[in-house]
Amino acid sequence: MTGGATVSESRSSARDPRLVERVRSGEDPELLLLAARGLLPLSQAQLIPLQVELANRGDGELARHAERALLELEPRVLAHYLAAGAGESVLAWFATHCEQPRVVEALLRRRDVPRRILVALAPRLEADHQEILVLRQDAIVEEPAILTALEENPKLSSYARRRIGEYREHLLPREKKARPAEAPAAGGEPSAEEMAEAIEQARQQPAEGERDDTTGLSEAQIRYLPIPMRMMLTRGAPRALRHILIRDPNPLIAKSVLRNNNFSEKEIEQIASNRNIDDEVLGEIAGTREWVSKYRIAHALVQNPRTPLALAVKLVPRMSVRDLRILSRDRNIPDAVRSTARRLYTIKRV
Repeated sequence: MTGGATVSESRSSARDPRLVERVRSGEDPELLLLAARGLLPLSQAQLIPLQVELANRGDGELARHAERALLELEPRVLAHYLAAGAGESVLAWFATHCEQPRVVEALLRRRDVPRRILVALAPRLEADHQEILVLRQDAIVEEPAILTALEENPKLSSYARRRIGEYREHLLPREKKARPAEAPAAGGEPSAEEMAEAIEQARQQPAEGERDDTTGLSEAQIRYLPIPMRMMLTRGAPRALRHILIRDPNPLIAKSVLRNNNFSEKEIEQIASNRNIDDEVLGEIAGTREWVSKYRIAHALVQNPRTPLALAVKLVPRMSVRDLRILSRDRNIPDAVRSTARRLYTIKRV
């Protein structure tokens, strides 16, 4: 983290709007330089927009200092800020200049992110981020240009390509009007014949990741299957298939795995500690009394930075004094969880 982020966190009470005005006036060159470097005692919500303004000014030295300081911000802290309170100009700047995976993911997941930013990001996303974007049905319906931009991505995954086809076939209004006779049949599940045909087609795709012996498909090939067929696979799935489907980028499928199978306590603990699991799945575990009553599962959820913040904080009081001490020093968990653990450790250790 840059010195500016440290100062803004340690002096969060020093929020003087007059200081922001003085910087924006440009009358004090030394103050401008301190702002660009992130060294003013301002909150993150005040300092970062100032730095973005300076980075966008085109003033050589100031712009370089501001850009360097912004790109050196700690990704986890920055991602939290972008997801919660950043304005459009800040979001646009980081979408253009920052390639850090956690930051890109925060931009993609923010519900009210301007659609033009998603269009700008689409042509250069890695496969994992493409999966997040193609699940943003709300944004794609509002701005179909997202799909066009994504198709320009030279690293477009087979999963993203198939989802784009599904959107064009079944969701986008103009496509529906063009093909009225091809509307999907209402109701019902895929037949055994349709399932067998889809599995055969999936076998033609590159085999990547863990393999399921039941279907003979790899993880990447299973993701190629249409959503209704992946939903069918979630019911009574064997262990290897469960572990593949629980990581599905579509949270509906991952949650269906939890609801339609018998998991051991050890399996749920492993899922709760996995940082590649969707936060909705972690929320499902945290909301199931049978699972969250187990200490090891609750502890795994608290330690996982992907666990929804409110649920993680709610579980902290259940932690032992020893684990509270460890959590209070863990820089990989959200600040709110860490500070709650620190406060409770101070109380309980007496």
